[in-house]
Amino acid sequence: MKTARTLIIAALIAATLLIVFAAGYATRWLASSDHSSETQPGTANASQTPDLGVFWEAWNILQRDFYGDQPANQSRTYGAIKGLTAAYDDPYTVFVEPEPRQREREDLSGAFGGIGAWITVDEAGSMVLEPMPGRPAEKAGILKGDILQAVAGQPLDPALSVDEVVALIRGPIGEPIDLTVQRAGAAEPLTIAVVRERIETPSVEWRALEEAPQVGYIALRQFTERTAEELDRALDELSQQGIDYLIVDLRHNGGGLLQSSIDVASRFLSDGVVLYERRNSGEEQAYRVRATRRAPTWPMVILVDGGTASASEIVAGALQDRGRATLLGEKTFGKGSVQLVYDLSDGSSVHVTVARWITPNGHEINGIGLTPEQMVPHEDGRDAPLEQAIRTLTEHETSTN
Repeated sequence: MKTARTLIIAALIAATLLIVFAAGYATRWLASSDHSSETQPGTANASQTPDLGVFWEAWNILQRDFYGDQPANQSRTYGAIKGLTAAYDDPYTVFVEPEPRQREREDLSGAFGGIGAWITVDEAGSMVLEPMPGRPAEKAGILKGDILQAVAGQPLDPALSVDEVVALIRGPIGEPIDLTVQRAGAAEPLTIAVVRERIETPSVEWRALEEAPQVGYIALRQFTERTAEELDRALDELSQQGIDYLIVDLRHNGGGLLQSSIDVASRFLSDGVVLYERRNSGEEQAYRVRATRRAPTWPMVILVDGGTASASEIVAGALQDRGRATLLGEKTFGKGSVQLVYDLSDGSSVHVTVARWITPNGHEINGIGLTPEQMVPHEDGRDAPLEQAIRTLTEHETSTN
């Protein structure tokens, strides 16, 4: 009976693996259909099928002899896929489980189903809520300082991180979630139903600088589906304020969507190439400036640092190579590899490195990064790069007045 049960479980896992990999190939084709050089993968034949005999030998030994609780079949399947991606020895070729993959989708879309509240951890380790004005949490009666004790009737495990608690609270727009909170002065905990709404997460911040009103400042925090639209609003407002110079802050921007970075670069370039994508075969594909609205031709400085990576390096590299902007700050991270994300049948995904990004002038980003024309390190207590950027932009005006 034990052997039969093991074989049945093994067969189910084998079927699951086949479904997962088949879904990966199908999604890969759909996700990559805009690549004219891509050919649709064919069905693997017997000679292409790996010999998994040793895998099943190990599986059966563990199933038979392990002293303790057996992990769930899903956990073992995910562990096998993680081991497979790790064998490629590439930090960006990874397997992502369904829940973090959903959070990733939400981050890159720039919106999610949530309650509109900040969560912080106090000195006692409690999760403290602060509702955002006009958002569902406030409308439902959550107060600043309420301590979260349970989500959907499940008490919070003290080991949970803020991100894990946020994941428990997020969900489908329009559906309620019960939050149990302890309120100061209340004898008993309160359970409050909060109906989730669409919560947008801005990726762009902007203002005219108080210390230099003629200088506009735009901080790009991430490249999401909404970044280009937000950037257009920023450019419109700064134009109306009559600025003469522009600082774009890409510090701590770890990247995001490739198409978003091309859209952003296209606001500041009139034509030409934004980047080249080089495949393992040596083939190169050029991504050109898109036909879109253009930003005013203000003199421009881009702030970068060691946290400037991936899509943000694409924008910085393109504008540096094309002479549109001066880079100022610290050397960038150097993440210039291309990942395609293949969503699998259960909501998980495989991120696969498929190419490298090259700047318009042929500069390799990966492992090297971009070197600013002006190296200005961060200093505690003051924003030295921003101060220098203001001087760089305005010194000519000062000297001629």
